[in-house]
Amino acid sequence: MQQNIWFTPDGLEDLLPDEAKKLEYYRRQLLDGFELSGYDLVLPPIAEFTDSLLTGKGRHLAVDTCRFTDQESGKMMGVRADMTPQVARIATNRIKQKGIQRLCYVGEVLKTRNNRAKGSRSPIEVGAELFGHSGVESDIEVIELMVSSLNGIGLNDLTLSLGHVSVVDTLMNQVGLSASQQETMVDILLRKSIPEYDDFVASLSLSPALTDAFNALLSMCGSAEDVMAKMDVLADVSEDMATHLTHFKAVLAHFTAFGNLTIHVDLADIRGYQYHTGMIFSCYAAGRKMYQLARGGRYDGIGSEFGVDKPATGFSLDLRGVLDLLDQPKSMKKDVVYAPNAYDADLLAEIDGLKAKHTIVKRFYDFSELPSGASYLAQTSGTWTISVK
Repeated sequence: MQQNIWFTPDGLEDLLPDEAKKLEYYRRQLLDGFELSGYDLVLPPIAEFTDSLLTGKGRHLAVDTCRFTDQESGKMMGVRADMTPQVARIATNRIKQKGIQRLCYVGEVLKTRNNRAKGSRSPIEVGAELFGHSGVESDIEVIELMVSSLNGIGLNDLTLSLGHVSVVDTLMNQVGLSASQQETMVDILLRKSIPEYDDFVASLSLSPALTDAFNALLSMCGSAEDVMAKMDVLADVSEDMATHLTHFKAVLAHFTAFGNLTIHVDLADIRGYQYHTGMIFSCYAAGRKMYQLARGGRYDGIGSEFGVDKPATGFSLDLRGVLDLLDQPKSMKKDVVYAPNAYDADLLAEIDGLKAKHTIVKRFYDFSELPSGASYLAQTSGTWTISVK
C-alpha cells in the first residue's frame, strides 16, 4: 500500500530522460520557427488572480481551472488551464502596441478534469497569436504558420479542417432564437445528432429560405468541392451571412491550392462557440486515426475588459500529446566521454573543449564501473587524451 504514494494522479505523468530531451528538441524547433515568422516569445506566470485569468473570453475555462487562495493577498488565484487568455492580456494590457502584433508562447497548463480522449491533464501548450487584424490575410497567415510548424517537426500527412462559427450564429440571430433555444441548438450540433436537429428545426416557424438554410446546414460537411457547391443556399440568408461566406471562401481557396494538404470543411462545427467569433481551424494526422494535432481560430474583441478591443486569431498544440507521433531526432545523439573526478587545470580545459563541440562529458568515480568500449580521458605523459576502455 505504501508504494501508492509514489504514483502521480490520473492524467499527470513524468517525462523520463529520453522523452524529456525529445520534447525539448521539438519545443526549440517550434519556437525557432515562430521567431523566424516574426512572432515574439512571451512567458506568462503559471498562476494568476482569477479576476484576470477568467475574464471575458476566459470565462469558459472556469470549470477546468484549479483554484486556491493566495496566502499573500487573500484573493482567489487560479492555475492556468489555457495560455491564450494570458497572452491576450499581455498583448492588450502590458505591451499596448498599435497595429499588428505577433506573439508566441510555451508552457505547461493544468486542468481540473482528466479527459483520456484528449490526452494529459497537464498539456505542454505551444502556440502563436496575431492581434490587431480582422481580415482574411491574418487568418491565412496563422493557418499557414500552423501547417508549416507541424511540417517543420516532421508531421506531413495532414488534414486541415476549416469551419466558421459565425455561420451558425448568424442563422440563430436571423430567426431570433431565445438564449435557451440557442443553447439547445449548440448542444445538438456539438453532438451531431441529426434526428434531434431535424425535430428542432421542425419546431421553428421559418420562412422557406430559412427552412432551406437550416435543413442544409448539416450537409455542409465534407470535401471543399462538395461544400462549395452547396453554399449558396446559406448565402441568401442575409448580408452578414454572405460576408462570412465570402471570407470563408477566400481562406478555403487559398489552401485548396496546397498540394500536400487534404481539406475538410464543416460549417456546422460549433466547437468553441462561446469563445471563437469567426474562422476555426484544426490539423489532423490523416494517417494516424485522424488524431488532432493543433487547433485554433478567431476570437475578436479580446481585451475589451482591459479597455483595448482587439481582433485576434491564433492556434496552439499540445507538444506532450503529439510526442509519440514524432521521430527521435538524430541530432539528439551525442558522443559521450567519461572524465575522472580530478580537478586539474589541463583536464578542465579539455572538458570545456569537448563540451564546446557538443560532446557529453560524464564524471566517473570508479574506473571499473565504466561500460566496456567507453571513451574516457586519461593522462599520458602529462597530456589528457581520449582512450577507449
